[in-house]
Amino acid sequence: MMYNGVMAQEIFFYLDDSGVLHKNAEERYFVYAGYVFLSKKEKDSALAKYRWAVRKVKRDDDGEKDDEIKAFRAKIKTKRFLVTQLKNFESVSCIVDKSRVYESILSAKKSIHRYKDYCIKRAAKAKLEDLICRGVIDPSVETKVRFFIDNQPTSTDGVYNLRESIREEFRNGIANFDYGSMYPPIFRGKLEICTTFCDSKKHYLIQASDMLANNIFIRKNYNAEVFHKQKHHTEILLP
Repeated sequence: MMYNGVMAQEIFFYLDDSGVLHKNAEERYFVYAGYVFLSKKEKDSALAKYRWAVRKVKRDDDGEKDDEIKAFRAKIKTKRFLVTQLKNFESVSCIVDKSRVYESILSAKKSIHRYKDYCIKRAAKAKLEDLICRGVIDPSVETKVRFFIDNQPTSTDGVYNLRESIREEFRNGIANFDYGSMYPPIFRGKLEICTTFCDSKKHYLIQASDMLANNIFIRKNYNAEVFHKQKHHTEILLP
């Protein structure tokens, strides 16, 4: 892909969560998950594929007439069918073991929002590092990373908001003052980060991410059958 006559790459993240990130929530694990597309053409191909699948479910099943098929209330056969549609695309998940997170973080709304931002950043970084390691993307060329995230409150206090925080760490690295260590940047070329919070009813790829996140949530919390068998999946566990 070319931007302004210069070889560049564009990467798309679609993410949704499953579970409740709060100290009083019943389930132990909270999940962020979604899909990663390495070009607009690939993203549009996935969109067409998932949109066709949703319309097929609604056409074939009289019980699925809602505007959006939400994973938590979908029938098992519907979830199995939908979650396998994008199995050949890149995907990522971040699983939070709430039993290991400080209670102070899970008790305050702003702290929870900041921790969710942290989960998104850690998941994206792990996926991008995996793509670089496999030679799928080039960290030295101009890069635009677009994040589409299910609509939710997000922390805007502190030094950086989500977009700025991601760009700062990915482009300049980050210092861990507690341990006296420095994590190097993962991109060397020009980097642009875009974040968009979406209404899932209007975004099929957010809906697809909801299906994936819910499937992983059920697997982790209830040791249930795994429907998703993603070809290129990156998973991290926090903290």
